[in-house]
Amino acid sequence: MPVTREVLHEIDHRASSLSVSRSTLMAKLLQYGLEAEQQKRDQLAQKIRQLRECADPVEAERIGDELGEMIFGR
Repeated sequence: MPVTREVLHEIDHRASSLSVSRSTLMAKLLQYGLEAEQQKRDQLAQKIRQLRECADPVEAERIGDELGEMIFGR
């Protein structure tokens, strides 16, 4: 997918306002994205553990619903 001029302009504007280069900004944004993805994986694994350990059927259903929202959205 090609990057539009508007996107490049926004990247340059943000990089300039932070006094960093375009590549530095892009690297930081990539790092933030990777960290956010890892946090989502960790949260998903935690919910799966909670579901496995849950003995209460009502609570298990609630956790299952939360898992479904995490995976498929609302």
